[in-house]
Amino acid sequence: MVITHGTDTLEETAYFLDTMEVPHMPIVLTGAMRSSNELGSDGVYNYLSALRVASDDKAADKGVLVVMNDEIHAAKYVTKTHTTNVSTFQTPTHGPLGLIMKQEILYFKTAEPRVRFDLDHIQGLVPIISAYAGMTDELIDMLDLDQLNGLIIQAFGAGNIPKETAQKLEMLLQKGIPVALVSRCFNGIAEPVYAYQGGGVQLQKSGVFFVKELNAQKARLKLLIALNVGLTGQALKDYMEG
Repeated sequence: MVITHGTDTLEETAYFLDTMEVPHMPIVLTGAMRSSNELGSDGVYNYLSALRVASDDKAADKGVLVVMNDEIHAAKYVTKTHTTNVSTFQTPTHGPLGLIMKQEILYFKTAEPRVRFDLDHIQGLVPIISAYAGMTDELIDMLDLDQLNGLIIQAFGAGNIPKETAQKLEMLLQKGIPVALVSRCFNGIAEPVYAYQGGGVQLQKSGVFFVKELNAQKARLKLLIALNVGLTGQALKDYMEG
């Protein structure tokens, strides 16, 4: 199956499908960075490449794939990295699963196992807040806690935020609102390293989930999916940090 999709949110659709119980067949998403009325349009080429990948036996059990610019990426990790460049879709830290050659499809990595759910839609309010220099608690104060289902924090470095923000997060956690953390860095993995107030060690002790290897927009989907299937307590923690 090949799905054509606008590139701005392609990675989110791909990730959602990759976590769902979908038909047992290769599913490939693709798009275009240059429209058909532009010189060097890449739409038809990417579509043909996606068809080649989807019809190749080696695509079986690779999970949902994104094919653009002669590269094959895992839906879990791929992200749009450039506003206009045809090589915009990249996989930070890991690199692509494979390449599309003139005569064959080459894979040099395998997709990891994943937990799948049976949902046809998700709902809920899970905003994303990115940390910045000088941040205090002003953005969290603007949230309507009665409407909030969860929160994603895009933290500094390995997973740190200003202490004033950390204090506010503890209030959310005490109210039973799940908070998940990713790094705002393009590469690397969020993990609790520093033990000062606002550091990752303290955040994890307070109940913040450290989401490995996902960007903020995919961590948001992951939390929404978990909440929509009813995960709570240790099951929610295990899924979010797995």
